[in-house]
Amino acid sequence: MITQDQELQIETYLRSRKLYHELHLEIKDHFMSQISDEMANQGIGFQEAFLKTKSDWGKELEMVRADLFSFKKIARIEKQVLKKRFRKIVFSSAAWSLLFIAFFFISAEAFTVLQVVLMGSWIGLLGYSFLTKKIAFSHYVAISFHPLVIRNMLLSVALVFLIGFLPVDFITTLTDMEINRFFLVYATFVQLQILYFKVKRINVLV
Repeated sequence: MITQDQELQIETYLRSRKLYHELHLEIKDHFMSQISDEMANQGIGFQEAFLKTKSDWGKELEMVRADLFSFKKIARIEKQVLKKRFRKIVFSSAAWSLLFIAFFFISAEAFTVLQVVLMGSWIGLLGYSFLTKKIAFSHYVAISFHPLVIRNMLLSVALVFLIGFLPVDFITTLTDMEINRFFLVYATFVQLQILYFKVKRINVLV
């Protein structure tokens, strides 16, 4: 049976790993269960069982750099969760952006309307977030320099650089396809999703 003081020791340790709330609670349950099992099955005291459990979780709870374009350090297990979440954001943003571009070829007017709706959604959610104090201005700045946004900027620059080495006719075709529009829509979708997750208090490194 784990006492309140012992639970507080577990809580203090896990807080030092800076885990997001949901993951913190989940791992805390695992810690308490594993420590209780060690104490019951191995006949050892709390401190010994606690040290063994910390050792078993050492790799998962090791503090590592969150992303190549971020200086934040988070637990390795949380980094794995974030990588999956970021992958979903990228894929869904790319899919929606391609759909928007498809509308551009069908109707430039329809594409413009969709762009206005998208920007309106972003501005509306941002305004709601500020009014309800769900995010601070510092969070907005962090979103603007989010690793996913930075990657998009670098990819855009790399594409422009690459186009400079392509034949003129091909450059004209790419210009007609409005590649820049795609990246603008894609970046907006990425930021919209990051903001949404932040408002929902889901960790997206903001």
